[in-house]
Amino acid sequence: MAKLMAPGGTRRMAFSVLEAGADTVYVGVRGWSRRGSDTELTDGEVQDLCKAARAQGKHVRVVLNTMPSSAEVPLLLKKVDMYAGWGVTGFMISDIGSMVQVRSHFPDITIHVSVGAGLSNALEVKFYHELGASVVILPYRMGIEDVRAIKRSLDVGLEVFLFRTENLDGIVCPGKCTMSSYFSSNRWIDNEGKDYFYGSANRGGDCLRVCQVGWEATADDRDIDGKFGLKGNPRLWLQELSDYIQAGVDYFKVPGRDRSDELVRDIVCFYRKVVDDLQAFPADEVTAHYVPELQELKKRWASERRQRDDRLVTRAKE
Repeated sequence: MAKLMAPGGTRRMAFSVLEAGADTVYVGVRGWSRRGSDTELTDGEVQDLCKAARAQGKHVRVVLNTMPSSAEVPLLLKKVDMYAGWGVTGFMISDIGSMVQVRSHFPDITIHVSVGAGLSNALEVKFYHELGASVVILPYRMGIEDVRAIKRSLDVGLEVFLFRTENLDGIVCPGKCTMSSYFSSNRWIDNEGKDYFYGSANRGGDCLRVCQVGWEATADDRDIDGKFGLKGNPRLWLQELSDYIQAGVDYFKVPGRDRSDELVRDIVCFYRKVVDDLQAFPADEVTAHYVPELQELKKRWASERRQRDDRLVTRAKE
């Protein structure tokens, strides 16, 4: 049975998505999750969330998908030990060395390969599985045939985003981008010894999404009309959901740690209904029934994205 995994960008969001029907909530923690502190939880909030999730028979995943320095790996393992003791049942990790260390120290914990690892093909899925990964996130450009092929050859959990870019052959790879740090950079060390690099998502700062703002271009000393983005904006999807369920996807991941609590809650409610109905009714009927509601959610998603991108552009210019 495919599980619905939803974000907890705030304490309120984390609790509300569990109530809305998510099987698992994933949360970032300060300095370790490729996001700004406004979409990360404190350790105390994670502990409270674990208690609530356990009472509902649900799960908490903690995102630790930065690229730690050698000096920070012991601190990361200390964090994993603390969170696991509170009831966190899995972690999302990008760094290969950290993944091996976590698997060695915590043989029974669930390890998700984060989108920050920047996978490109099925051979990399196999590679991470052999390192000890339990679940591998597939990038947007890998489709249903990739899912089927991987499931036929590997006994590995697969995770798929419930949003994707219009251009599946995009040139920007999540997790292997350093553009933000060219626009804004700041560095400090907290009292635990974590080294922060604001402007570098790979080192605990926020991604400024500079690939998605309007760029101008020239060629042969002439301007090219209009502006363009280096990466398309992802959009929520529905049509192929039944095929992905049948193919054996283990986790459907709702995006939106940086969206409003209300929008994310409504998206989780929507997909909870869709996934449940696809177990009981013909796929075509379910899809047709939910298309109007999806269109409204897409409008709200796009509106909040524009507002967020405007804020990020302002921050980058500062």
